[in-house]
Amino acid sequence: MIAFLWILGAIGVAWMGKQAGRAPFPWFIVGMVLTPIGGSVALYVANRTGWLRPR
Repeated sequence: MIAFLWILGAIGVAWMGKQAGRAPFPWFIVGMVLTPIGGSVALYVANRTGWLRPR
């Protein structure tokens, strides 16, 4: 069950990355590696600082 929720959270990070105009697959990987909460924080920081500019 925890693996399902982990993957679902990572998909959510990828979806928010797509909404921000970024490529979703790298953000899915970040969400899997850093945990979904860590991926969300990384995406937030990337959006606020302009790190890895959207395409």
